[in-house]
Amino acid sequence: QEELEEEVPRCHLHRKQNKACKFCKAFFQSQELRSKKMEEQRSAAIERLREGAIVNTGKGLGSDQKSPLPNFGAFPPHYADRITKHDFYVMTLGAAGVPELKALITEGEACDVEARGDKTLDMEPTRFICCVYRLLAMQLTEGQLKNLLANRAVWLRCAGFLYVRLGMHHERYWELLSDSLMDTEEFVPFPGKTSDPMSLGQYVEQLLTKDKYCELSLPRIPVAHRKTINRRMVLYGQFRKRYAANLEVLDRFKEPGVDVEVCSADGEWVSARTLEAPSRGAQCKTLRVRDAAGADIDVSLGMLICPGSTFKSSDAADLTRSRGRSAEELLEKFEAQLRDAAVASGKDYCKTSGQHTLRVGGVPFVAGVKRKDLETERAFEEEDEARREARRSGPSLEHQAKMAAIESKYLARPGS
Repeated sequence: QEELEEEVPRCHLHRKQNKACKFCKAFFQSQELRSKKMEEQRSAAIERLREGAIVNTGKGLGSDQKSPLPNFGAFPPHYADRITKHDFYVMTLGAAGVPELKALITEGEACDVEARGDKTLDMEPTRFICCVYRLLAMQLTEGQLKNLLANRAVWLRCAGFLYVRLGMHHERYWELLSDSLMDTEEFVPFPGKTSDPMSLGQYVEQLLTKDKYCELSLPRIPVAHRKTINRRMVLYGQFRKRYAANLEVLDRFKEPGVDVEVCSADGEWVSARTLEAPSRGAQCKTLRVRDAAGADIDVSLGMLICPGSTFKSSDAADLTRSRGRSAEELLEKFEAQLRDAAVASGKDYCKTSGQHTLRVGGVPFVAGVKRKDLETERAFEEEDEARREARRSGPSLEHQAKMAAIESKYLARPGS
């Protein structure tokens, strides 16, 4: 019947539909059935995509279900080979479970990927990256991963962040890592390279915005998703300042029912009302609020303000009461910085090194001198010329000797 309906021809008598014509009725009924069937197929395809997203990304899984790791296959093979052949991985981590791995990570003092060995002094995989790789190979459950991300130990949280970035689907990066962007706890992640401390929020920001972790290539983030992350990251400089300012006025939120304004990750502000006091003991303090739509959400202290009943001119600089700079302004500033960084400037732009490789009969010859060597030689010549010029313009040795004799004869002190 469907084949017959698909083959119904257009009416040969009327160009426009005629409701009284049986040929027109048959043709348009077949078109309606075809449109309905296509809509059903489209809905079924969307449903299959949603189910596939749950399977591939792990969204909506229970705490006892293992989170899929689609990006783990992109782990650099040469690093994986070095890790799995390392003595520490073979002897210690081969039979270790999650509790043993957490204990080993807690004892660590760095988040490096490589370090010099004690015996050979060659660069070897660190215990930290070996433990993270073992966790990826074991495939944690949702509950184990959430426990790792919320742990009090800074090294365990870093291991959880790197686990997400190396293994999880890119659509879950923001869901799992965005809450930690406000973490103000400071530590030194790479003591072998620099002793400068950084906050955990900055550590997570680098994982989201950079393509490499130390020397380890991170899984690629699609362009559209990376643009979304970059647009959101622009706001977090102001969010961190507001977070620190709100920590000093926590008494303002002791009692529930305080009218506040909440900013979304995309920079949109909505009115809300607090339901309880700020969370205690958490690394990133949040506040439970109810928005105008009646939804209860947990909001970071850096993303809400308490405007108050009256507004003073001094409140404009107070980020606990003022919205600060808008998302559009911050985004324009960020894009301007990107444009300035991309614009060519200076006479040396796109200049070659000065050396050129020529092939004669298949044999390569290097002609010319490196531009750096020429500049160094030119600098030495200029210094020599400056010394010669100084000697020429100054008094001669004979003249200096005559002047010294005159001074000793006429300017000598009596009795000397």
